[in-house]
Amino acid sequence: MDDLLYMEVDLRKFAGNLREIAKLSGKSVLPVIKSEAYRMGALAIARKIADMGVGLVAVADLKEALPLARDFDFEILILNGARECEFPNLEVFPNLVLSVNSLREAESLIGYGFQRKVKVHMQIDTGMNRLGFSDFREYARALELLLSGNFLPEGIYTHFTDSENAKIQLEKFLPYANHFPYEIIHTAASSAYLSTDYGTHVRVGVDLYAQQKGNLKQIVKIACRPLAIRKLKKGEELGYDRAYAVERDELIAVLPIGYYNGFRRSLGGFPVYANGKRYPTVGKVCMNHLFVRVDEEVNLDTEFIITSEELPAGEIAEYLGTVAHEVLCMFRIDNIRYLK
Repeated sequence: MDDLLYMEVDLRKFAGNLREIAKLSGKSVLPVIKSEAYRMGALAIARKIADMGVGLVAVADLKEALPLARDFDFEILILNGARECEFPNLEVFPNLVLSVNSLREAESLIGYGFQRKVKVHMQIDTGMNRLGFSDFREYARALELLLSGNFLPEGIYTHFTDSENAKIQLEKFLPYANHFPYEIIHTAASSAYLSTDYGTHVRVGVDLYAQQKGNLKQIVKIACRPLAIRKLKKGEELGYDRAYAVERDELIAVLPIGYYNGFRRSLGGFPVYANGKRYPTVGKVCMNHLFVRVDEEVNLDTEFIITSEELPAGEIAEYLGTVAHEVLCMFRIDNIRYLK
């Protein structure tokens, strides 16, 4: 088994997180598995979701939805909606559910003439200013059009900008939601499902994968073993631009990961984890290599952890001034193992 550089995804922890979120929210969970399930691997995550009996998931676009529609029976909400050139695929797969984000989209759908009943969710823009209806009259007209055609308005949703603004956005959302007896209502994503009780579902992404809060666990570990361990003498310099000068005799482990794999140069100085302790990275991050200052406990069989529950994505995000979502998506590791 190739263990030089790998990513390990624990599907048992994923299932535990999903159950915990359902318990905490008191609602059905609508798992967001867009962007290859935040780089965890959409097909593997989808298999676990199907095994758990989840009935509805969300993806970004039709390209992401089609492989899942072919292999699974659960319904798939396409958050970005669909273009006219993609409508024939919606005709073929009855488990595809379409987000309708504007009056123009509703008019295009009506003009196509679908032969099957297509389920839709109406997206309402309550402050994100990204996608969705922000004019009630246009929303009402779009809904009227869809009801006159071969469409079933099954759901309605919005996206909160943050938990602090959720109450204000919910007040904007309610007139839209109360306008029609929707079966499915989802407003809260990972940042807000604990702060709002409205709706039938919670639409959760990153909390399923890498937010360690309460009983939720990070499901991914990225790890590698050294390519070499070099002995450097005091006064020697290391790496590009000789950016690191050795102040005393040191051991340097050369790891097979770099900015090509998502370990950015801006992470220079951030530690890695091995043998129950943290070791600092030194020098400039290379395209495929990373330098780590180590001790005599390290050898070529030592496992170095880039991220795991011991070195969580949230901590990397804080160091970079970003969010755990971006940290998960920035890593490119081809060798993926799944713990079932």
